[in-house]
Amino acid sequence: MKFFETHLNNNKFIRIHRSYIVNVSEIASIEQYEKDSYLVNLKNKKQLKASNSGYKLLKQKFF
Repeated sequence: MKFFETHLNNNKFIRIHRSYIVNVSEIASIEQYEKDSYLVNLKNKKQLKASNSGYKLLKQKFF
């Protein structure tokens, strides 16, 4: 994952979890799942968990 994280365009892709790197243009919405985790809803109706640190990165990018 570290290889992809360093080689993908960081304006388009964000690591939201230790297992997930997501294309930000494919994100439909973000909702809180538990106290320190979030669900990222994609345009294709799939859901991915985002860690607290992944959510912070998304928040910096979108808000």
